[in-house]
Amino acid sequence: MLDMMKSIILFFALLLCIPSLSTAQDWNAGGGRRLDRFRKMRLIEVLKLSEDDAVRFFAKQSAHEQNVQELMKSRNEAIDEVDSIIRNQDDGKKIAPLADRLMDIDRKLFEERQRFQNDVRQLLTPEQFGKFLVFERNFGRQVRDALEEIHQSRPSPR
Repeated sequence: MLDMMKSIILFFALLLCIPSLSTAQDWNAGGGRRLDRFRKMRLIEVLKLSEDDAVRFFAKQSAHEQNVQELMKSRNEAIDEVDSIIRNQDDGKKIAPLADRLMDIDRKLFEERQRFQNDVRQLLTPEQFGKFLVFERNFGRQVRDALEEIHQSRPSPR
């Protein structure tokens, strides 16, 4: 029964995404949003969220995602600076402060994740919170597996 449910989820996720997989730009423009909508619908269904709880939950999640995006942008900029220093064979002493900055950003990312999980934990029942954690892990895996399967089934360019 569980395999059947996974297959159904995977089928609908792929159905929503396949038309937009032709280019990364298309994926960001349409497929990603459709996948996100599908994910939200499934999450509401799995957690059995009321309309009010769903609004509160997704408001918290949106704020969390925005915070993570900003931190990841800063992290990527710091890594780009490290890359530039290495490629240009600049003074290696410049890397140490960037490494410290990266470690600080990683700490902030971890703290943001903990903050979000604490907020969600207060909103949901213990059972719902457990289901949320399992859903997040499994949904991410299923999407990665589906994308990998699509990538492998594509004919290789000659």
